[in-house]
Amino acid sequence: MSEVIPPDMAVGGLIFAAAVLYAAWHEYARSNRRDAGLLAATGALSLMGSAAVWAL
Repeated sequence: MSEVIPPDMAVGGLIFAAAVLYAAWHEYARSNRRDAGLLAATGALSLMGSAAVWAL
């Protein structure tokens, strides 16, 4: 049986989302709008996924 439970997975997703959103902010500050937008979208999807896993 797996010892990884949904809240643990959600916390991991939040950590990943925070790292990606930080990278998006860094790219935005360097005037690289295209990559910043892609990273922000990935971070937002990761946040939504973490919320979905937490709701399970």
